[in-house]
Amino acid sequence: MTCYEIFKSCFPDFKFGEKNMYRLAGILKGEVITHEENGKTVGFAAVRNGDLRLLCVSPEYRNRGIGSSLLERAEEKVKSEGAGYIKAGGSSELFIGAEKDSADFFVKRGYSLGEDIAEMSGDTDKLTRAPFPEGDITFRYYEGDRADLKKAVAAVDEEWVKYFGGGDVFCAYENGKIASFCLVEDDVRCLLTDGKSKIGSIGCVGTVPEFRRRGIGLKMVSLASDDLTKRGCDKIFIHYTAVYNWYAKLGYKTFLWVRLGGKELK
Repeated sequence: MTCYEIFKSCFPDFKFGEKNMYRLAGILKGEVITHEENGKTVGFAAVRNGDLRLLCVSPEYRNRGIGSSLLERAEEKVKSEGAGYIKAGGSSELFIGAEKDSADFFVKRGYSLGEDIAEMSGDTDKLTRAPFPEGDITFRYYEGDRADLKKAVAAVDEEWVKYFGGGDVFCAYENGKIASFCLVEDDVRCLLTDGKSKIGSIGCVGTVPEFRRRGIGLKMVSLASDDLTKRGCDKIFIHYTAVYNWYAKLGYKTFLWVRLGGKELK
């Protein structure tokens, strides 16, 4: 079996092809550790930059210690490269943490995993609209110099500023001041890619502290979703969020749970 075939046997709901599996995982074929039984590849682990990007064992070969062996080899590879910590998923666009159903496997082997993180999607013809908030609130795409935008982003999360150098940013304003913001893309490669649908995305959604708890951010996401629908998107992807109940108010649904974390290597 190829690594892609093994991946598909583990995650049959994903529809993207082999090239996109490698692209989303951020790995090259040469960075894959494999396990063979009678000359047949039945499991693999992919490691890059201290991240365990993927660990898959064909279902019919599980409970034989193959996963544990692959994990140990992956950890040794990370150690040999000078790192003292291995992350589950890491910076991958595929899985940024340990897929929730496999979390116990990692915890039993010394990994510390945090809260549940959701990957969510919404069919554009099934999303609901949020009510307009009170006050003189307007909504539009950001234009012009990004200095003011980056100040607003930094007030929410300084780590996000690096993502706002370009691209479409939809904002809510009150009296000309940025109250809320989000990144918007109308054609992304992601977990929902299937070769048929046009997938949009909304990410790095934030509301400046003084404007919170007024429904401004929710209405902004609702309007951004409407715009992506007008752009011809069939689905909208919400990547890596812990506020899944908030997005659910608009009809977004969780299709994958992951848990972030890793392990100190001795």
